[in-house]
Amino acid sequence: MLFHEVIERMNLFTLSAVRTSDLAISAKKMMNWDKEAWSTSPRLATAANRPDLDEKLLPLVHDLSNELSVTISLIFRKPEPSDISEHGGVKFGHEREFTPIEHIVGTQIILYNFCLLEAYEFDLYKQLLDKNKENFLDEKVSLKDILNRGSDKLIAGILEREQNKHERMGVRNRVNNWNKLGVEPIPEEWIKAYEDISNRRNTLTHEAHPDDVTLIEAIICFHRMRLIARKIAIHFEDDTVALCQSPLDDYPEI
Repeated sequence: MLFHEVIERMNLFTLSAVRTSDLAISAKKMMNWDKEAWSTSPRLATAANRPDLDEKLLPLVHDLSNELSVTISLIFRKPEPSDISEHGGVKFGHEREFTPIEHIVGTQIILYNFCLLEAYEFDLYKQLLDKNKENFLDEKVSLKDILNRGSDKLIAGILEREQNKHERMGVRNRVNNWNKLGVEPIPEEWIKAYEDISNRRNTLTHEAHPDDVTLIEAIICFHRMRLIARKIAIHFEDDTVALCQSPLDDYPEI
């Protein structure tokens, strides 16, 4: 896993996710009786060479996809004729009851990018373990193991054990564990940032009712994870940092 590829994947997913949020929020506005929202970004508008939308045609209605129709049928009973409005619509929830768009999109941004960040760190550690396998040649093994498995398989098993042990550690212990293979930990402020995002990821994946994610929180986490990835790359001497075309400035406000 190369540094510039990790950053490119983080960038593309986050850009796609925030764009999806814009589209969803824009469409939702066009379905509500709020004239001010119709002209406030993010919003849907006609192209520059086309007439403005006729407000007399608003709000719009949502023509459901097959996937949403199936989902509704899995959750609610089949509607009775009395449930169907005169225009053919069926109520399946109020806007205020749905999970916020920002929380859905923001959660995915944090989870996806953290997964990439950890995978990148784990891959660098695995490569370093392989380069330093002579450090484990003094492991006590039985003659029977050597005869049955051979020295190469024994060493591969030891390295796999060390990798698994490393991946099960918390962020701070993992970073400090790099010292065993001659890699200096990243500065404390970045360990703390890595820990904070890890804790947020854990609440989002393991708690039934975590605090809602805002889109700005998700974007801040995304940018910090890119900076953490760069710090890790530099400490592990990953030369592919030079191939990254994305600006990675450490903005004070972020």
